[in-house]
Amino acid sequence: MDFRFSPQEETFRQEIRDWLKDNLPEDWTGDRFTRSDENRNVYAEFAKRLATKKWVAPHWPVEYGGLGLSVIEQLIFNEEMSYANAPIGYSTIGVGWAGPTIIVYGTDQQKKQHLSAITNAETMWCQGFSEPN
Repeated sequence: MDFRFSPQEETFRQEIRDWLKDNLPEDWTGDRFTRSDENRNVYAEFAKRLATKKWVAPHWPVEYGGLGLSVIEQLIFNEEMSYANAPIGYSTIGVGWAGPTIIVYGTDQQKKQHLSAITNAETMWCQGFSEPN
């Protein structure tokens, strides 16, 4: 069994690396933990750049604004973003929780209204919790 990445997968990896060289903010320190207006703006701007490549939610199906990446392609994408300490995660709740829930259970109107706003980095989602007492 051959566990090496395919030539197409290596090409995809190189595409991501090249894109990151051109699109990471010049003054980005990789500080993904400090909460500030400046960092929030960096995340928002980077999400807009990701959106031009359909990379906000690249694992989503094409019909909902993603690229329908395979599991291996998702792994490569996430690896390269992590290696670069890229400011990803602008709308983790939207991409990881709300969007997939809408894809599976949402009405056509909800899909139309919300999914493109998530993949185009136009909205940021959050989740509120409340306790019964």
